[in-house]
Amino acid sequence: MPIDPSVVGRNYPPQPYEVSREKIREFAEAIGDRRRSYVDTQAARERGHPDVVAPPTFALIPVMRGFDMLMADLGIEFARIVHVDERITYSRAVTVGDRLQTTTRLDKVRQVAGNDLLTVRSEVRDEQGGDVCVSLATLLVRPEDEGGSGD
Repeated sequence: MPIDPSVVGRNYPPQPYEVSREKIREFAEAIGDRRRSYVDTQAARERGHPDVVAPPTFALIPVMRGFDMLMADLGIEFARIVHVDERITYSRAVTVGDRLQTTTRLDKVRQVAGNDLLTVRSEVRDEQGGDVCVSLATLLVRPEDEGGSGD
């Protein structure tokens, strides 16, 4: 059943996330990026950051918390989701010690070839309310399997 377009504009409350040195290290290791500024404070400072800096895609960790709320609200299982596009626009880098707040809004729903396309906007701010980044994601939601799983 298609997603009702009346849900467009729904906002989800801020989700907190504290950025730690270990989380950045684990993330950089998981994506195979060995830049010293992701693990070494001095290397990060040489590049103009106050402390260890996170890889650009690290912002998806706090952003996903809003996706979780949206999917639960709409009753969508993640197994039905295809991540079509993600664009992150930064105001500043994410660094160790940041206490982030991410708000999520469903900007658009449209049907294409029997699927729903969702445009989701996530705004990430620091604890002072300063802009960190904005994520615009396009998610394709496949229709529910009406014939069963086949297992």
